[in-house]
Amino acid sequence: MFRRRSFLRLPGLALVILIFGCATPGDLLKHIDKLEAEGRYDQAAALVESAKLKNYGQKNALLYYLDRGILLQLAGKYADSNAAFDQAKRLATELFTKSVTTEAGTFLVSDNLRPYYGEDFERAQVNLFSALNYLLMGQDSDALVETRQVDFFLTKLRTDYGHKNIYTEDAFARYLAGLIQEDQGETNDACISYRQSLKAYEDYRKNYGVGAPPELVRDALRTAKALGFDDQIADIRKAWGGDVPGPLPKDSGEVVVLDYQGLPPRKVDEFFEISVFKGWPMVVAQRPVGETAQQVDQAQAILRSVAADQMVRVAFPSYQTTPYAIRGLTVRADDSSIEHAASVAQDIGAIAEKNLKDRMIRDRAKAIARAVVKWVLTQKVAAKVQENKGEGAGWLVKTLMQTVSTATEVADKRSWATLPDKIAVARLTLPAGDHDLHLTFHTAAGAQASTQDLRDVKVRSGRRTFLIVRTAL
Repeated sequence: MFRRRSFLRLPGLALVILIFGCATPGDLLKHIDKLEAEGRYDQAAALVESAKLKNYGQKNALLYYLDRGILLQLAGKYADSNAAFDQAKRLATELFTKSVTTEAGTFLVSDNLRPYYGEDFERAQVNLFSALNYLLMGQDSDALVETRQVDFFLTKLRTDYGHKNIYTEDAFARYLAGLIQEDQGETNDACISYRQSLKAYEDYRKNYGVGAPPELVRDALRTAKALGFDDQIADIRKAWGGDVPGPLPKDSGEVVVLDYQGLPPRKVDEFFEISVFKGWPMVVAQRPVGETAQQVDQAQAILRSVAADQMVRVAFPSYQTTPYAIRGLTVRADDSSIEHAASVAQDIGAIAEKNLKDRMIRDRAKAIARAVVKWVLTQKVAAKVQENKGEGAGWLVKTLMQTVSTATEVADKRSWATLPDKIAVARLTLPAGDHDLHLTFHTAAGAQASTQDLRDVKVRSGRRTFLIVRTAL
């Protein structure tokens, strides 16, 4: 009875200490991974739908729409996929805006207790996957709008919210925009997009180890030549090499095969310890307001009686690589012996890891401040119990609360876990008409892992046909 009465009287913050935050959908993800690896995308999407309330819940509603959107795309239900992505974009914007306006007064609340609004790169990828849906439905103009929204979103983060992440531009979005613009006969716009993409890939090469795909370099050179931009040709060749290609053959089109490779890295807990006194400046730096400020003032008064070497444990999320075997793709048309190798155009896993490290530099002080104040206020609760119930009861409550606080000091490990790790692109110029394509998937060592045939692929003169394949193993 003692324990029950005491805990019913704990202040709101102490109750929060005892709550384990909700992370990703948990075991559900293992089932989704298995269904993806088996190519059973309809069943995976249905599983996500059935788990909407039980496994996702209100705090993870964004993850529900993201998972459902990508699985529906893989199932070939592109309109339904974009409906889910539209919901995701609306919700992410709403939750992110709300988080910015309320952050100063709620830094003591565990991130696990907040609705998940997504990492910066995740919110940008929603537009990219929406663009691919539109391309697969033949709605090129809508696809182009989505690629432009990526740039708008990243610019808004920098200008409105002061984000200084390493991910400030998306080379793949620029690349895709150029392909669409050239398809629509907008050579000048395409040339600009290709140049912007090459510039972004300079940063990609430095930050993520991903250089510009060779086909993109040829696109930039070809469109620059068509427009008579000799100075641009010289600049491109100096930075990326390559010969200036001739115009595309008449009565031909291009097939663009996008391979969604592997599973992305998944978030895990990373811990370190810091003394209460060394962590206190982090509390002051948060500039708390309202009720939070009152709790901080209380904690500061209590702090004077706390041993300077008392340690608290702080949890941060970090990414752990998810292993997978298939690392390469070559594509051959039915009437040719030439193998066209895919090039990595988007390393989502590398972007995720770098983006998180950048964010942790900003959020480290907040996490330390939360752990320090949470620990100090347990002293107040224990002292009150000791005053009312005796020294033994006070010691018991303090020990229990510190144990629970340590056990529940976990990082927010939620993420868009159904993303591919990488997107590789293979491109083939073929005569107009129907073609069968033979796909060969390779391991990192170059050994053949599996094959797949795509039948009756329609190639249109002067146009591009986009196809998606998924290799989750």
